[in-house]
Amino acid sequence: MPQVEQARETVMSKGYARDLDPQTLALLIESAPLSEVWSRTECAPKPKGGMEEWAKENRLEPDNCGWYHGTWQYLRLLDMVAVPHWHREFYNRVLGGILKQKPRANVLISAAADWGMLASLHEAMQISGATPDIVLYDICGTPLKSCQWYADRHNIAIKTKRANIITEEIAEAPFDLIVTDEFLSVLKAEYKPSITKRWKELLKPGGAVVTVAMMGGVTTPALRRGYAGRAQGLLELADGNFLPHNSQGTKAHVLQRCITFADFHTRHMVSSENELRGLLSGFDHLECRGISTPGECVNPTESFQIVARKSE
Repeated sequence: MPQVEQARETVMSKGYARDLDPQTLALLIESAPLSEVWSRTECAPKPKGGMEEWAKENRLEPDNCGWYHGTWQYLRLLDMVAVPHWHREFYNRVLGGILKQKPRANVLISAAADWGMLASLHEAMQISGATPDIVLYDICGTPLKSCQWYADRHNIAIKTKRANIITEEIAEAPFDLIVTDEFLSVLKAEYKPSITKRWKELLKPGGAVVTVAMMGGVTTPALRRGYAGRAQGLLELADGNFLPHNSQGTKAHVLQRCITFADFHTRHMVSSENELRGLLSGFDHLECRGISTPGECVNPTESFQIVARKSE
C-alpha cells in the first residue's frame, strides 16, 4: 500500500474534521429537517438492497431506509458521515478537468445519500464553465428529492430516476462521466463486482468513473456504541446551536435518531488496495490515491480517491 497522506482539503481536529463552511452549513440547516420529512414518504420497502438491508437481516427491522436518509444531514451537521466535501480538492481537480474537455458531457450520479455529490459536481461545473446533462439514479426517492431541491435552488437542470442501478435499464446511457461518493462501501461484498462491471458497461469509450472508497473492517458493536457516544458528546458540546429550530426537544430528537442510525448503519468497507484494484481491474486505466479522511466510526480512516477510465 502506498504511503497515505492527509487530504489537504481536510483539517483534522481531535479525530474529526473542523467546522463546515458557512454556505454548506446554511444549506444543511435548511434541508436537514426537510430530508427527515421526505424520508417518511419517499423511503419505501424494497425486495432487495437499500441501506436497510443489513438491519432487516440482523435486527429484523426496519422495513425501509427512513432512519438513514432522515438522519444523514443531521450527522453531516456533526461532520460524522463520509461526504464528498472531504474530497473537495480531488473532485474539483478531476471533475473540473474532465468537464473542461467535455463541457456538454453526459453525466450519471450513481446513487447518493443527499445533494452532496451534486453540490461537488456543481462546483466543478462552475470551475470549468460546463453545462453537462445530469441524471441521478437511486433505489430510494429521498435522495432524489434532496437533489431536486438543490438543483431548483441553484438553477441546475437535472433528471432523477428511481431504479436499481445494477439490474434496471439506464435509458440515458452511455455516459462520459459517472460520479459517486462511497458507493463501494455501501454495497455488500456480493454486489461490488456487479456495480464496477455495470459502470464500465454504462461508459462511452474514453469515459471515466470518479469516486472514493474507505478502507476498513466490520462495524462492531463497540464501534456502534462509540459512534453514538460521539454524537451525544458533539451535540452537548455544541449545545445544538447549529440544529434547525434549535431547542432541547430538537436536540433530544436528533440524538435519538443518531443512536438509531448507529445501531442500524453498516459500512461494507473495502478491505485493502488489492481488493479495490481487483474490483476495478476491468477498466483500462486506473488511478488510486491513498489519503487519510476524518472517518465515521474509525477516526481517522484510510481512503482511496479513484479515477477509472475506459479506453477510447
